[in-house]
Amino acid sequence: MYKKSLLGLGVVALVGMALGACSDLGTSPDTASAQPSEKAAQAKQYSNGELLDLVKQIKAADGTSLTTVSGEELSSQENPMKELLALMTIEPAECKALGALGSSETIAGSTTAGGASVDTAGGVMTGVTLTSGVDADALRNTVQNNKSQAAACENITLSMAGQSMTMTTKPAEGVSSVPDAAAYKTAISLPDGRAQSTFIAYAVKDGVLITATASGQNADATGAAAAGALMDQAAALIK
Repeated sequence: MYKKSLLGLGVVALVGMALGACSDLGTSPDTASAQPSEKAAQAKQYSNGELLDLVKQIKAADGTSLTTVSGEELSSQENPMKELLALMTIEPAECKALGALGSSETIAGSTTAGGASVDTAGGVMTGVTLTSGVDADALRNTVQNNKSQAAACENITLSMAGQSMTMTTKPAEGVSSVPDAAAYKTAISLPDGRAQSTFIAYAVKDGVLITATASGQNADATGAAAAGALMDQAAALIK
């Protein structure tokens, strides 16, 4: 039943700050930053199956295995998420691009796999996505670009069918020990008055984009550590 949990988390996280740093992958980076370094050119390119095998080794906070989602499954489920977001009104207008892409957005030439876990008692859902086959320097440039985007879209209002929710995104420090990891915390006010938080961390390790997320009503207390633990595990598996 949790096969769609990663995507459900992605919808919320996407509006906060584009899960997986995918929001700028459709744009062309500047020529200088797009040139692959020697190390990036030598980075291993993982297949969908190899990425899935890596995700299967990552454990949730309680030590259980994640519910895995293959690259093929993520690809097949991206259109429904896009269709949902297309029905929403996003303000400010310059943040509407966030609604065009999602955590399962297929990147041309890339491979991907993900995993998710739901802690029902703790009220937190966590997820991790690995993406390979994309130029590492371009990915790093994308991560840097998203820092500017986070500032521009710090406060977002989402409206649909007479309901609205607000999201406030701020940088989050110390979420992961992976070098150059970027992380954000998004505070979400839901239409029914409830509130929840989403932590998103992303980094590039040896040509693989790692995205780790944690979201829920109790994520304030444990979300940063949970997302960081997933990212650190994933990075350790990428040799």
